[in-house]
Amino acid sequence: MELILEPEKSGDEIKRCISQFGYTPEHNYSYFLTNAESGAKNIFLRSNKGYGVLAAYTEKAAEVTMISEALAPRGEQVEVLHDALDTCFSNLNVQKFVVEQDDALRQKTLKEFANNGYRALPPRYSLYWPMFDMEKWDGNDMPGEDWKKLRNIRNRFYNEHSVEVADSKSVDKEQLKMIVLDWVERRRLMGLGTNRKDSNLAYSERYLKMIELGFEGTKFAKTLVVDGQPCTITAGWEIPNADNSYYSAIGISNYGFEGLSEIANLDDLCRLKENGYSTVDFGGSPMPLLKFKLKFRPHAVYVTHTYAIVKK
Repeated sequence: MELILEPEKSGDEIKRCISQFGYTPEHNYSYFLTNAESGAKNIFLRSNKGYGVLAAYTEKAAEVTMISEALAPRGEQVEVLHDALDTCFSNLNVQKFVVEQDDALRQKTLKEFANNGYRALPPRYSLYWPMFDMEKWDGNDMPGEDWKKLRNIRNRFYNEHSVEVADSKSVDKEQLKMIVLDWVERRRLMGLGTNRKDSNLAYSERYLKMIELGFEGTKFAKTLVVDGQPCTITAGWEIPNADNSYYSAIGISNYGFEGLSEIANLDDLCRLKENGYSTVDFGGSPMPLLKFKLKFRPHAVYVTHTYAIVKK
């Protein structure tokens, strides 16, 4: 397997690989570009079959973190992962290779890795991913008792405030960055983190990079302007090879008004329904954030586990 240490120079090839073999919410080139945090760098691994692995390498921690699952057919995922492990442990200063997998793929990996020189550590954390069947979702109309609380929040919010929807790409970048910084500070004050294991997306640094890139690679990027103040950012993209499915990757607010987070998420979901998506993935969440997302009445929830693989 070939290790590409400057993947930005192979952007067209990586995009082709994602287009051909991508299938998870995080198989997105622009997301890949923003993924590496301070102290880490993006890397790409390419197999002789044209499959690939998106990852980030942190030399100081001697760790490679794979982004989502391999860009390969489901039946060849474990083989590609094994090749990626061999390549990284042979060519980089690596002690741990971190993966995120659903239950079925994790069990298959554990079984097939039992005698191949690697050992899986216990999961660091698990995330819960709400899924919406948009043909059945009726949050745009909110009929009946089940929607009463959110319906009251929505009606009160729009009665008390002037609300406009702006394309985030047209909003001043410094104002958008202030939304992110306010979000980080408010979560800190509330005792909530901004890490992947305790939020809906890894690290606030990634949001700032997306703003700088002008939300490149997103299908929709919207900001609610409440009483003249930009207050929210929601953004996402279509999931490759996934039958009209959409990943709502970003949903943050500055907590400037009561009910703002609910309104931002409702606005996002209603827009996606209006645009005819059949399925919406609302992103991986720890249990506390999942409880908030359940307000919007998803139809299913699946689980992924993040864990490290080491040499025996």
